[in-house]
Amino acid sequence: MRPSDSFHGADFFQVGGSLERDHPSYIERPADKELVDALEMGDLCMVLAPRQTGKSSLMVHALTKLEERGLCWAIVDLQSLGHHKDLKTWLGDVIYQIARSLKLSSDTLKWWQGHEQIGPTQRFMTFMEDVVLTEVKPKVVVFFDEIDSLLPLSFSDDFFTTLRALFNARASNPILKRITFTLLGVAIPSEFVKNRSRTPFNIGREIVLTDFNLADMASFKSILGPSSEPLVRRIFYWTGGQPWMVQALTAKVNALPEKERNPMHLDKIVAAAYLNTRIEKESHLNFIRDYLLEKRHHPQKLLKTYRSVRLGEPVKHDEGSLVHARLLLSGVVRLEKDHLKSRNRIYRSVFNEEWIKTNLPKDWIKIVAYLSTFALMLVLLWFFLIQPLFFPRFTKVQKHSWFDTDIYYVTQPDFNLFMTLPMDSPEKITLNGKPYKTEDSYEKSKDREIHFDFSRLKVGPNHFKIRFYGPLWRENFETDLTVVFYPASHWKTPVGLKMIPLPAGCFMMGCGPWTDECDDDEIPLHQVCLSAFKMGQFEVTQGQWQALMGHNPSRFKGDLRLPVESVSWKDVQVFLSRLNTVTGRKYRLPTEARWEYAARSGGRPEKYAGGDDLDRLGWYGLNSDGKTHPVGLKAPNGLGLYDMSGNVWEWCQDRYDDKYYQNSLATDPSGPIIGSARVFRGGSWFRNDRLCRTAIRNGGKPGTRYYTLGFRLALLPGQPSKTGRRQHGKVQPHKGP
Repeated sequence: MRPSDSFHGADFFQVGGSLERDHPSYIERPADKELVDALEMGDLCMVLAPRQTGKSSLMVHALTKLEERGLCWAIVDLQSLGHHKDLKTWLGDVIYQIARSLKLSSDTLKWWQGHEQIGPTQRFMTFMEDVVLTEVKPKVVVFFDEIDSLLPLSFSDDFFTTLRALFNARASNPILKRITFTLLGVAIPSEFVKNRSRTPFNIGREIVLTDFNLADMASFKSILGPSSEPLVRRIFYWTGGQPWMVQALTAKVNALPEKERNPMHLDKIVAAAYLNTRIEKESHLNFIRDYLLEKRHHPQKLLKTYRSVRLGEPVKHDEGSLVHARLLLSGVVRLEKDHLKSRNRIYRSVFNEEWIKTNLPKDWIKIVAYLSTFALMLVLLWFFLIQPLFFPRFTKVQKHSWFDTDIYYVTQPDFNLFMTLPMDSPEKITLNGKPYKTEDSYEKSKDREIHFDFSRLKVGPNHFKIRFYGPLWRENFETDLTVVFYPASHWKTPVGLKMIPLPAGCFMMGCGPWTDECDDDEIPLHQVCLSAFKMGQFEVTQGQWQALMGHNPSRFKGDLRLPVESVSWKDVQVFLSRLNTVTGRKYRLPTEARWEYAARSGGRPEKYAGGDDLDRLGWYGLNSDGKTHPVGLKAPNGLGLYDMSGNVWEWCQDRYDDKYYQNSLATDPSGPIIGSARVFRGGSWFRNDRLCRTAIRNGGKPGTRYYTLGFRLALLPGQPSKTGRRQHGKVQPHKGP
C-alpha cells in the first residue's frame, strides 16, 4: 500500500471497477508478489475468485512490476468481445486486442485474413509464435480477463484446449517459453473443457486472493482520521476484510462529518445498505443470490452445504467437489485451514436461515420423505411377494459377459454342450420355455455340470434361452445361446480379401516422440525386425464373415461392407480354419509387431495410421456418429491399408502382457508364451483420438465379444499364389478376389 497525501476524502476511495496503477487505496496482498514471481518464471497462472474481490485490480497493479522486471504484457477483456457465433471471428478480435496492447507494427487484420487456409485455433497458435514473439523480444504475459463470459460459448472448449497446446508445446519449441498467460474470472478449471472425450485443463498455477488484513489498513486510517482504529475494526467485524465491502463501507463512512465517523453510525449504514434492503436492489448481493440458485448447478446441494457451514458445523473442503468450488466462488464462504467457513457477518445475515428455507422449502423435504417411505414399502412388496410369485426375475449367466448371448459355430446338426449349473439344486430347468430336466432326472457331477443335447439344428443361427429356477425368494438364472449350424457344403469363399505385401524390415516399435503421451505398456521403444508378410487391405467385413460362418453377429448392420464386430478371438480362429480350408492358404491374425509395422506404413513415425490427421484417416468418437462405417471410406496409410486407426479394434494373435515390451524378442516376436488375454489394437468408432494412436495397446479374454471388436487378416510368405473354391468336397482353383 502506498499512501498519498495528495488524495483526500472521496478521491481516495473507489467502489467497483479496476483500481488504476498506483492508486493510493490499493492494498497489496500475498497474491501480488506470488503472481508477478510466477509470471516471471513462465508459469500459466489462474486467478479464479468471487466477484468484486480485486482480480482485475491485481492484474493492473502487476503491470508496473512486470515492466520493472523487463516483461511485456497484453490484456484481453473477454467480456467486451460479446457473443460471437463462430470461433474464427472471436479469435480475430482476441488477436486485435493483443496487438493493440503490445503496439505491434504488423497489420494483424491483414495477417489473419491472409492465413484463412489454416484452421482458427492453429492460426491463433501460429500468430502467437510468428508475429507476437517475432516482434516482441522480451517475455510476454497475456491476461485473459472475465473468462467466465467465455464459458457459455459453444467453442469455449477449443480455446482452452488451444491454450493448453501452446503451453505444452514449450517442451519441443523453446521459443514459446517467452510467452505465458493469466486467466482471471469467476470460474472453475473443470468447467474449461466440458467435452469429456478431451483432455481436461490440468495445467496452470492457481493464485489465491485473500481478503484484506486489518494490519494493512494504515492508509485508510490516515484518511478517516487519527481516531479511526475502532471504526476500521468495526468495518472488519462486518466485512471480514472482503475487498469491495471494505472500500464501499469506508467510502460511506468517510462521507459523514468527522464527528459521526464511529462504529454506531457504521452499524446504521450496514443495516440500511445491506441488512434491511431487498437483495435485488444491491447488485453485489443479487449476483451472489443468482449464482447460488442457478438451476443447472444443483442449488439444493449448495444450500444444504451452505446451511451446515453457516451453522458452524465442520465442513472439510473437498477439492473434487463442484458444490464446494461453487460455494467458494459465490463468495459467501471462504477456506480456513482446509474447512469452509462463513465469509463475513453481512453475508451471514443476508443469506440467513429464512432465506435458505425460502429457497429450500422444508415442507417439500417432508413430502419427499413420506413418498420415499411409501415407495419403499411398495418396492419391498413387489420384490418379496408379487415379483417372485408372478414375475420371476433372472440373473444373466453368460459365459462371456461382454455380449448378450453366447455363440457357438458348428458344422454338424447335433451339438452337445456341457454347462456348469449356476445353483446347487434348481427346482426346474426350461429350454425355450419348455421343461428340460428336473433334479430327479439328471445326475450332477462333482463340478455341477449339466449336459444339453441340441439335435436337428436348422442351417443358420438357432436361438435358445435356458432358465434355472430356484426356490421361492432365491435367485433365478438364465443364459442365452446362439448355435450357428453351417455345414461345409454351404461355405463360400469370401470376396474381396485383398492382401497388401509388406517387405521385410526393421523399425522402432512402441510409443515414440511422434505421439503426445505414452502409456506404461507402450514403452520402452525397442527395435524389431520382421520377415516379409502380407496384410489385409481392409478389416474383414460382415459379408466376408457371413459367407463362411452363416451368421452375422454384428450390432451395426445394413451394409455388408461394414466391418464385422462382436466377434471373439476364439470365433476368429474358427473363421480362419474355414477360410484356410476353402482357399488352401494359411491365413492368420497378425502378430502385434506385424500389426504396428503395417499400421505405421512400414514402421514410419506416425501418430495415427497414415499421419496426424485422424479425421481424414479414421472413424472415432468425434466423427463416427456412434457407429461403424463401411471399410475403405477414409484415406489409407502409406501402404494402402485402410481403417487401421479407428472403426473397430482389431484382434492380434499374441497374448497380452503389459510388460512384454521390456523383454520382447528382436526378430519376428510373437508375444508372451503364457497369459489368458489376447491383444487388440487400433481403437474404434467409440473411442477418443488418444485411443486410436498406432502405439495404443489393449487386451481382453479370448472369449470377449463387443461391438467395437473386429479383425483383419495376415498371410505369411510361401502361400499358394491363388485361392480355391470348394466344390463337391474338392478345392477347385478360381480367380483371386
